[in-house]
Amino acid sequence: MIRCWHRVAALTLVCFLCYENSLSGSFHYDDFHSIEQNYSIRSLANIPTFFTDPSAFSADAEKRMYRPVLLTTYALNYAWGQYGVESYHWVNLALHILCTLLVWGCGRIFLRGEEVALLAGLLFAVYPLATEPVNYISSRSESLAACFYLAAFYFYLTEKGHRGRLWASYLCFALGLLSKEVVVGLPAVLLAYDGLVRRHWKSWRVYAPYAFLTAAWFIIVMGNRYLVDSLAPQALVRPWWDQAWTQCKALVYYLKLVFVPWGQTAEHQFFESHGPGEIPVVLSLLLVGTLVAFAVWGQKRRLLVFFACWSLIVLGPTLVMPLNLLVNERRLYLVVAAFAWFCGYLLGERRVPVFYLCIPILGGLTWSRNPTWQDELSLWQDAAAKAPQMYRVQTNLGKALQQAGRTEEALSAYERALQIDRRHGDAYNNIATIYHLQQRYDEAIEWYNKALILYPEYEEIYQNLADAYTNKGEMDKAIAMYERALEIDDRDGGAWNNFGETLYKAGNWERAEEVFVRSAALAPNLSQPYNNLGNIFSKQQQWDRAVVMYRKALALESGDKSPILSNLGDTYLDMGQLDQARDVLEEGQALYPKNAIFPYYLGRVARTAKDLQQAEAFLQQAVQLDPTHARSQVEWAELLAARGEVDQSIAAFEAALAVDQLYSRAWYGLAQIRDRAGHVVAALEAYKAFLDIWPQNDSKRTKVETRVRQLKGEQ
Repeated sequence: MIRCWHRVAALTLVCFLCYENSLSGSFHYDDFHSIEQNYSIRSLANIPTFFTDPSAFSADAEKRMYRPVLLTTYALNYAWGQYGVESYHWVNLALHILCTLLVWGCGRIFLRGEEVALLAGLLFAVYPLATEPVNYISSRSESLAACFYLAAFYFYLTEKGHRGRLWASYLCFALGLLSKEVVVGLPAVLLAYDGLVRRHWKSWRVYAPYAFLTAAWFIIVMGNRYLVDSLAPQALVRPWWDQAWTQCKALVYYLKLVFVPWGQTAEHQFFESHGPGEIPVVLSLLLVGTLVAFAVWGQKRRLLVFFACWSLIVLGPTLVMPLNLLVNERRLYLVVAAFAWFCGYLLGERRVPVFYLCIPILGGLTWSRNPTWQDELSLWQDAAAKAPQMYRVQTNLGKALQQAGRTEEALSAYERALQIDRRHGDAYNNIATIYHLQQRYDEAIEWYNKALILYPEYEEIYQNLADAYTNKGEMDKAIAMYERALEIDDRDGGAWNNFGETLYKAGNWERAEEVFVRSAALAPNLSQPYNNLGNIFSKQQQWDRAVVMYRKALALESGDKSPILSNLGDTYLDMGQLDQARDVLEEGQALYPKNAIFPYYLGRVARTAKDLQQAEAFLQQAVQLDPTHARSQVEWAELLAARGEVDQSIAAFEAALAVDQLYSRAWYGLAQIRDRAGHVVAALEAYKAFLDIWPQNDSKRTKVETRVRQLKGEQ
């Protein structure tokens, strides 16, 4: 290949031109749980775990898979650019380029002439069915496995006189098995090639390592329960016989997609079959039978028969195993390689102009398809237009609309999904999430419980339900829901952090501290557990420990640091270290000039330093930035009260209470200023409101109760 550098450059350039408009695309559906929310890929130190624990594949316990080499590429991608999606697209494009070069390289061996091999490579490079493996990051499993598959095949074809290449083939086969299960069929492809094309078998010693590696892979996936759990009756999405009839029909559908790559979509409108008597199944069986008969009859065209065998072997695992998606374009990625060779074989040495015209036409189709993958909304709007009767299409469209803030349209999409199929819980959960965000907590809880009936082992629903109970103030129920979620899956550091926040709000600081420590251990790159630990230590007046936690949180947080900076500034203020508090808060104000929290705390610092003029200026600034910031209103009201400006002080206290009727400090301050002004009735009302919400039986309550009795006596 290296001697043909100009062909390598041409194929690479064509791939880049076809996909240069794909590099700005976003993450999509499975990317969220396997990449964005997957803490395991955020540290290269976790790579050995990928080879032993299938649960490292996903943030969702039920989506465990054993694909350690694929996960390693994600971890390396994260180390390169964290969640900058462009870096992930560059890797996907590089894999497609490698696969293209390998298709060309293999074609040079068994096609008739250099030119037809190059044209086969070009056809693979531009073929529209490759758009999903290139654009969709999680579909890297397909292109990565294909790369090792093709490399193992290429090294096998060229091993004569180069013993090292045979060992390279074994290595690529092993890496392919650890990338995706489809590679398990490669030994059958090699036997088919030797029997049909070479017409003689090699020594058993050549085949034995492939058999050994296959057996070792089976032992591993059985031992870590990946295969056992996948084949468990409760894990199967449809009965085996229904799978067989459905995939008979799917073979013909795949044939149509390969020869007519038009109308591509993330999910096709394709339905299950339940018996051999259905007309589409009968027609499919007849067509498949015809093709088999043609293959037997056409033994002189052994290479064509091999291409057919290649395609069937590649599709074999997905034809047999019941999967959520009945048909899928990315499964045809390696089939397109056989199709490219098939076209090259038919062309032979003939220079057919129409073939050359096909390359730019197909490349144009690929280029025009890429923008559909720009984001979730464009992807699922396209899918809904082409496959409106598919449940997953409607739920994914609903999610995309929900993320875009189009909640009414999202609800309509979820309702369409439920009209199609009521057996799934995710639409119920997503409807509940919308009501949850709208603070319609009772309705949200009702829909979450509907979702749990269908998905009783789905920890995310329990977490959502716990959050709804927390918002309602029903802490015991919230804690029970978090405990159930973490009983199902205890690996999610974010879930432990949310649980800790609920415990903190419930006043169980000791247990909350333990939970935050657990969260930090599971998700060492997450800032929130350290910030929350800082809050606990600050409440316990363990100032030095609080500062250490806040500093750790600041070092880890790459996004919004304002809550951590304000907490740290407040802690320095409580410690009496006013200069340090001022420095931290001024840093926060410089970073977030529109955030009212920083002038509020700077006002408190100035007030503590007895600089009342500056304190008032800061507090006025905070109120101007956010009139609903009740604490700034109260702090300012207290300053006004201290200066004897009664009416202005009362107005500021009332403004704070208009924002938060349960703000005890505002009621207490309002009661005192009305009391001093001689407004007996109004002061009594304010004192009573304070007593109704003040939770503690302390000296402050005793003092207020005494004053209430005195005022009643004065009436």
